[in-house]
Amino acid sequence: MKRTAIVLVLVAIFCSVGFAEGSKSADIKYRFTNGGFWTSGQDFCGGFGEFGINCLPEEKNFVFRNHIFCQGDGGKSFGEFQVGDKLIFGGRVNGEGFITRTYCFTAGGFGLISCPGYKVSETPFLVHITFGAGFEFQYCQETAFVVEFGGDNRLLVGKNKQALKDFSRSSPVLTIGFRSMR
Repeated sequence: MKRTAIVLVLVAIFCSVGFAEGSKSADIKYRFTNGGFWTSGQDFCGGFGEFGINCLPEEKNFVFRNHIFCQGDGGKSFGEFQVGDKLIFGGRVNGEGFITRTYCFTAGGFGLISCPGYKVSETPFLVHITFGAGFEFQYCQETAFVVEFGGDNRLLVGKNKQALKDFSRSSPVLTIGFRSMR
């Protein structure tokens, strides 16, 4: 219930800011994006930042980007630092004063974990494989509100796999945040 309340408050704040700036044209030619996100899964919660490159010379009706991200998250029995790469592709719809992008994404990452009795540099390590879909709602020139839904599959690599015996190997994930276009 607590997570749902936080999500609803964040959605209301981002949408209010977007509608307040809605009179400006949202259309912008951009090459780079960066963003900040809050993410929540079945047994973890955290945040991450990303830097992306628009792979198309000019975005008209198709979206194709590559994003590099750093994420920190944790749960009841562990903490993790992850570095990875995300590829998004989808479509774009232009409205009067706003742009909506719907896309699919796939991501891969490598994580260092810490749990009771183990140091961050010790094994096991986590390898993440994530698939999902997302929406970008861009109401002002350089900022978009983002919602993503997906599934995170985690593989343990190395020795000492007993450290995370209560750890789920796959989890549905909700992500909320913003992206800036430059």
